[in-house]
Amino acid sequence: MQQSNLPTHITTQKNWDQWLLAQLLQNYSVDRHSKILDLGCGDYCTLEFLAALGYTNLHGIDLTIKAVESSAYQLYERDITATSFSDSSIDVAVSISVIEHGVNLNDFFQEAYRILKPGGLLFVTTDYWQNKISIEDSIQPFGLSWTVFSSSEIETAIELAQANGFLLPENSEIPACTDTTVTWYKKDYTFLALTFQKPQFPEMATPTM
Repeated sequence: MQQSNLPTHITTQKNWDQWLLAQLLQNYSVDRHSKILDLGCGDYCTLEFLAALGYTNLHGIDLTIKAVESSAYQLYERDITATSFSDSSIDVAVSISVIEHGVNLNDFFQEAYRILKPGGLLFVTTDYWQNKISIEDSIQPFGLSWTVFSSSEIETAIELAQANGFLLPENSEIPACTDTTVTWYKKDYTFLALTFQKPQFPEMATPTM
């Protein structure tokens, strides 16, 4: 990324997430004018990254929006599970390390499905370790709860996404963990990335929830 003169994430390990996102957009030949929404945009690192890649129709939503002087993207202060976007209005939705912080997954997938255009992509990354890691209630990053998803919890999340109509166009096999690439609050784990797609013909895959 540095060799390509792309902005890096303030959290070093999350450059992996953003590089995977760049590969996804390239593999699906996502047009530079496509409407992309960052669900849980935080410090705008992903929006800045997408802008550097040449994407021009960028939007970010979060519970709290910090003042920023940028014409590269538009910002909205709202819950990511209850956005103000119209049905079938977004080409790509992105959520980088957000769903582990107390997000209702059924509401999340339901809303993402609603706002995505047919054929639209949902790219999600999250904290992960195959075995369950216990997080003390006293640990509240950003004033929110925190979960490191286990393999069984990720399987449940995938089932929820599918129940709400999403397809998994990529390999859905959950890989075994080998290295703890992340240490935070004295917990050792890694990241996981998932890609979902709204069917081209949604009426052929009506959500069951």
